[in-house]
Amino acid sequence: MSVDMLSHFGGLDELIQVIYQGFDRFVVLSQVNDSAWTVYLGLKGPEGRWWRGSWSEKEITQLIGSKASSRVVENFADKLSETFVNGELSVGDWIPDHGARINLTVGPTSKKPLHVPLVELSPTEAASNATALLSEIALQAQSRKCRLNPATFSAPTATTAGPSRAAPARGAEPAPAAPPADQEAQRKIMALEAELAEVKATTVGEPDQKVATSARPPKGASLANPHKKARKYQPVEFED
Repeated sequence: MSVDMLSHFGGLDELIQVIYQGFDRFVVLSQVNDSAWTVYLGLKGPEGRWWRGSWSEKEITQLIGSKASSRVVENFADKLSETFVNGELSVGDWIPDHGARINLTVGPTSKKPLHVPLVELSPTEAASNATALLSEIALQAQSRKCRLNPATFSAPTATTAGPSRAAPARGAEPAPAAPPADQEAQRKIMALEAELAEVKATTVGEPDQKVATSARPPKGASLANPHKKARKYQPVEFED
């Protein structure tokens, strides 16, 4: 039983990638239909040149074998899609001459790169292809309010100076009052604090009632040294 090769190539449909090669920049567009996998290559520049290449189901069968299972074909297509998305692409045998045989190389650094031969389109075909691509871009932009690129900025938010308190929700009930027991305890605490403050006010700044008095030496003590007894002197008597 033969396998429908292109039914597994849906992951390659409507892919677009950019190739930077030297000073040139290319855009690559991938499309899949019932008859072939087709790639379009456009060169950025004043001439607007385009190339086209494709793999038919017959060419795909010759590449991977007629006896390949559906799983093998699916893995092959997934690998092509992954390589495309990762940008592992290059323009093979590139020269800018008209009529030159160039190709799209898929996986240029891999052990077995794949090549899709490209043929240059006429100016009319190139213009038609570019217009079709722009039409697709315009359709995609409608979901972004007709912007070519997605908006990269967000709407500014209003700010107020200083901290603000969140307003209570509309209809929210006020916090319940404290029970009577708690109120009574609070009143007792306040009364004790008031009494304590009054006691402190009466004691702070009160002069000390004990006034230091000058100590008098005990009777009979020496004036020079109060702790010693004074010496007694007897009057000196002279004989006539």
